[in-house]
Amino acid sequence: MTRNTLINAAVASAITLIQSPVRAQSGQPPLHVNSRWRECSFQLDPNLTQKAWRQFTREAGLVVYFRPLNDARPMGKGRFEISVLQWQTGIDDADAAWNDTFIHPDSTHWLFEGNGLKFPGLTARVGVTGNTDVAAYVTKNPGANYGFYGGQVQHNLVNDTTRGWATAVRVSFVSMYGPEDLDLTVYGADLVASRTWALTSWASVSPYAGVSTYLSRSHEKTAAVALKDEQVLGARATLGAELRLSKARLGAEFNAARVPSFSLKAGFGI
Repeated sequence: MTRNTLINAAVASAITLIQSPVRAQSGQPPLHVNSRWRECSFQLDPNLTQKAWRQFTREAGLVVYFRPLNDARPMGKGRFEISVLQWQTGIDDADAAWNDTFIHPDSTHWLFEGNGLKFPGLTARVGVTGNTDVAAYVTKNPGANYGFYGGQVQHNLVNDTTRGWATAVRVSFVSMYGPEDLDLTVYGADLVASRTWALTSWASVSPYAGVSTYLSRSHEKTAAVALKDEQVLGARATLGAELRLSKARLGAEFNAARVPSFSLKAGFGI
């Protein structure tokens, strides 16, 4: 192989590498740009249709749904847990449902990199009775115009400490705060079953599975569009596991739904 051939091949490879990110984004629609915020933020575009608004309502309900990543056992009165969560949901940000509901700091600042929209958050749980726990959730994107807060009540139905089986029901809500253009609230109800295996005197693992139904409600508040409020019912299936190592709490969960999600938890409890 001649020297010129090697040079030409190297140049061609470099051009391919440089152009590949552009090609990867070539299928994306033009972004709506507003430099008011440092990060992607909620702002409804006049092109947003009622169909896309309904899709957004349905999928946003799955994105922000309250996932505590814990099994069905009761905590016990007076016990508590504080955890950091990250939820990742596989939406398509090229859809009008997401492209026409967000603005971006510049024309190449996409809603997310990778395979899904990530939401970190902080959760606190406490046992209020021997069978009932309450939880609170909050998150805020400091460079954007939005955040979410929520609450959940879990009531244990079965707690067989001999065999390790437990079942529980949950009710929850999550609401958006911050944006001037819209309101979003998601209500949920879960049925969860788990089984716990002791690994050592200070460690246990609890796989769990569950089914959920949710109601996602949206309301626009801007003169840029004239859209009806949307109320969308949906369902989810859950498979996860919680690992307890002394006071440490670790969890992972997969949710099967219209847009699937994967979540992780790390925290401590007593």
